[in-house]
Amino acid sequence: MKPKIAILGYKDFIDLTKGIIKNINNNVTIDVYQCLLEECLEVLPILTEEQTDIIITGRANQQLLKQITDIPIITFKITAIDILSAIKKALKHSNHIAIAMAKFEEIEYDYSILVDLLDLNFEFITYNTQDELETKIKGFASSNGTVIGTTVAVNYAKKYNLNNILIYSLENTILEAINRAIEIIDFNRKEEKKAKEFEAIFHSVSDGILATNEENEITLINHSASKLLSLEGNKIGKKVESIFTKTDHQNIVSKKILNDELIEYNNTTFNVNRVPIMVKESKAGNVTIFQDITEIQKLEQKYRYETEAKGLIAKTSFNQIIYQTPIMKKNIEKAKRYAQTDSTILIIGETGTGKELFAQSIHNYSNRNNSPFVAINCGALPENLLESELFGYEDGAFTGANKKGKKGLFEIAHNGTIFLDEINSVSLHFQSRLLRVLQEREVVKIGGSKVIPVNIRVIAAANEDLSSLVKENKFRKDLYYRLNVLKIHIPPLRNRIDDVLPLAKQFILDNNKSLYYSTEPFFKSLCDILSGYHYPGNIRELYNILERFIILYPSNEEIAKESCLQLLKECMEIDNESNIRSKIQIPIMESYKDSVFEADKVILSTFLEMFNGNKGRLAKNLGIGRTTLYRKLKELNIE
Repeated sequence: MKPKIAILGYKDFIDLTKGIIKNINNNVTIDVYQCLLEECLEVLPILTEEQTDIIITGRANQQLLKQITDIPIITFKITAIDILSAIKKALKHSNHIAIAMAKFEEIEYDYSILVDLLDLNFEFITYNTQDELETKIKGFASSNGTVIGTTVAVNYAKKYNLNNILIYSLENTILEAINRAIEIIDFNRKEEKKAKEFEAIFHSVSDGILATNEENEITLINHSASKLLSLEGNKIGKKVESIFTKTDHQNIVSKKILNDELIEYNNTTFNVNRVPIMVKESKAGNVTIFQDITEIQKLEQKYRYETEAKGLIAKTSFNQIIYQTPIMKKNIEKAKRYAQTDSTILIIGETGTGKELFAQSIHNYSNRNNSPFVAINCGALPENLLESELFGYEDGAFTGANKKGKKGLFEIAHNGTIFLDEINSVSLHFQSRLLRVLQEREVVKIGGSKVIPVNIRVIAAANEDLSSLVKENKFRKDLYYRLNVLKIHIPPLRNRIDDVLPLAKQFILDNNKSLYYSTEPFFKSLCDILSGYHYPGNIRELYNILERFIILYPSNEEIAKESCLQLLKECMEIDNESNIRSKIQIPIMESYKDSVFEADKVILSTFLEMFNGNKGRLAKNLGIGRTTLYRKLKELNIE
């Protein structure tokens, strides 16, 4: 925006000024107004509306206007050279010379010495008002002398037929005033910009800032300080102790040094710092900074989330879990209630039943849903690697460690949820470290000594019954009771076989809609075949079968119902299992007890054959520990 200047003055002066400024470059806007004293009051609203930067006028106008307007005003400078030049011109007309100056004009030199030097009849005419000036010039008229003065004095001299000389060189004076005005405008704009920048920064920071002088009076206070301290109204100039109670005054105001001190005020914890304002090695006041601890924690969490936990999010919610059996409905209702608490949750279920889907849904249904969801499979990592992943490590904690150290997943999950899958697979040694985190909600990095508090919700999952492992001394009893606060048991797919149809339907629709519509007339028959299977791998195995079926389905030709059913059977790979089941013959003994014993033996033997003698897989499938399985096999005399 160009500098905007307004020049105010008497009629003749303004007429001359217009001719002088017309050749000034376009880098400045200059408006001229003809007015004198009270007449200029009518011009002020226009200047304010036009956002005029500065006014140039005579001293008489300046004396009146400076009390009324905030627009800066400068006057034309009258120099000694101007006066001497005017006297020289006046001597051509007369030796009787009068210099007419308002009383508030400053005369820097004593010109009376010129009286003897130049043989002059020299006098000063001073005045406060125009009427007084006119009266004095009228009295001077009888001398037939020459009047030197501003445009007002020159005009009265003309009125009484006196010789007159303008006291300054008009063109040079106006150009000098304009250049001076531009310099002042440039300076003022820079200062205004600095002030606006400071104000914007001062009021935009979230920390509360309060400045006081040496008298302990408030000189500056930003919006955040007013909000944090619950202050109303303008507090500038008030004694700082007047806004605090006696106790708060002792805690905050009276302390000479405050360096990261935690102070309670209005049920809020603040981190408070105070620094002195030093002027030439003398203390001129203080600046006190208030930081809301809650906001600091939010900022820390945001940093952790955006820089370290980015991508660690839960993608599934309860409405994405597919089911139609009452037991699953009951489990979801229970999980939703659990989600509203911060208590530890234990999810029990075989591999492939959807334990992580429940964990993610619980997180998304909780008030931690905007914070990280960190999932880790405890059975997939060696113990030493699992420990460094969960707890983190310091620089040089072990060979090959990152030089900068590493934050653990517990620390990254701060304010969020950590999901520990296959918790049953960790060693007793590691269980003891895990127990401390659950009890104290704090971690210590490998190779470190600093205790790091963490605010986390823990969800653990196991694919076998932990109580059986506790009895077998394979799982710590104290850790089990820490985990087993809220419990969800997800039944295997074979125990909720009615869920096969909706699961299959949704999977095929999501992956190949045209296949679903092709098989829709006999889709129920497909699901009847699917429902007759045992599913040791649960939903994951069902999806594997369906994926094979989608890939092998000949989409470029029509397929009959029977061939489609046969294809599905092939994808299920159940021929061998069917043959095994068809061979099952349960003998009926003389007593009921013996019949049950033989039936139990035949069924367990059949299962063992189905799993090709793999006792580990069989134990997991049956939901029992391996030791329990061995004991059962021994009791039934199964080799």
